[in-house]
Amino acid sequence: MRLIASVILVVVWLVIKMFRTAVSDKVSVHSLTVPIEKRYTIFFISDIHNRLINQQILATINDDIDAVIIGGDLADRRVSLRKLSANIKLLQTWDAPIYFIPGNNDHEFKSKPILSYLKYEGVEVLSNQSVNLNGKGLTLSGIDPYFSEPTIPACIPENSINILVVHEPSLLNEFSVDTYDPYDLILTGHTHGGQIRIFGQGPYSRGFWGKYHKAAFLNSEGYGTSLIPMRLGTTPEVHLIRLLPG
Repeated sequence: MRLIASVILVVVWLVIKMFRTAVSDKVSVHSLTVPIEKRYTIFFISDIHNRLINQQILATINDDIDAVIIGGDLADRRVSLRKLSANIKLLQTWDAPIYFIPGNNDHEFKSKPILSYLKYEGVEVLSNQSVNLNGKGLTLSGIDPYFSEPTIPACIPENSINILVVHEPSLLNEFSVDTYDPYDLILTGHTHGGQIRIFGQGPYSRGFWGKYHKAAFLNSEGYGTSLIPMRLGTTPEVHLIRLLPG
């Protein structure tokens, strides 16, 4: 009986820990030196899903945010219009332009057509498109295979610092590796770092900051959760990406 009771206590403790981990917060900070005149700081968040962004974690960020980038899965079938609207308002904290690149779950949002709604809220949607970031010699591109056919955005400036966002990192394999020659930074999400890892093993590898071909590369473990609101061995995270002159 004592063994059974001990097992039950361990299971209960583990389940509580997994729920608590799923609603924890981490700000991961990354720096990249590029040929620009002035520092440019990006707030990057992906895979919010059914989670409400914690206003307190945003309040801890002291950087001047130049752009907010949402790397897909802002919503899914569980998300209400009220929660989506609240998250957008929270991301407007810094009065910085907000850019959205769709993820595989965003089409599940049923309250309104999500892309139209985001545009109405002042969010710029990049669906196989590029945009100049405030005349700073920076170009942001997004690949979208969910609401249209995936293509690499054309007309990437040669003398610009080029950033590419694609929700699923595996989608990068759909194009030849030299396609990414113009890019200095690639941002991805989707995997949640595996979300639940048993003895360190999960369906995907942990998120990381590293290299892809010639570009700096980020695979975020995401902010929310899919299916069940639990995490084990992974970390809910948002990102500050500091582009430093050099």
